[in-house]
Amino acid sequence: MKRLMSVVLSMVVVLMMCGGAMAQEAYPTQGSALVPNLIYSYSNSNIWILPYITITNITNDAVECRIKVYDSEANDLTALGTVEKGGINNWTVVSSGTGNFEIPAHCTRKFNLRGERAINTVGYAEIEWGSNDPKARKALIGGVMIYSKDGVNLTGSNFLINHGDPF
Repeated sequence: MKRLMSVVLSMVVVLMMCGGAMAQEAYPTQGSALVPNLIYSYSNSNIWILPYITITNITNDAVECRIKVYDSEANDLTALGTVEKGGINNWTVVSSGTGNFEIPAHCTRKFNLRGERAINTVGYAEIEWGSNDPKARKALIGGVMIYSKDGVNLTGSNFLINHGDPF
């Protein structure tokens, strides 16, 4: 029984220390959304399923944004992410590996999880934003496109974040 109490107390102390460390990473969040049902599967350049998250700033001011992506075991996959602007055959990388980026007023950015290593999982994303306007409450709208390739065929599906409502 003493051993069990010692283990429990040790776990409590570790959790308290981790909580303090996480509190130091606070992000100036004014709004946020969760994105469920992300599927990520990469075998090779011909067989994959990849999610693309598009985010649009609907305000008249720039917004700082952070997207963090987690797998089914809560492991952070954000380092596999790239933020881009532009369009088909004209993409420009804005940020890579951090999930942190700025979205200028009325602009759209695309967050990708790129296939670089063999991973097969489902998970979710957290999107947070902040701006210089302390009164701003809803600044972003977004959606998710999930593309898959099975060797020859390329298919896709999509869904809206927050039912398409601003967050």
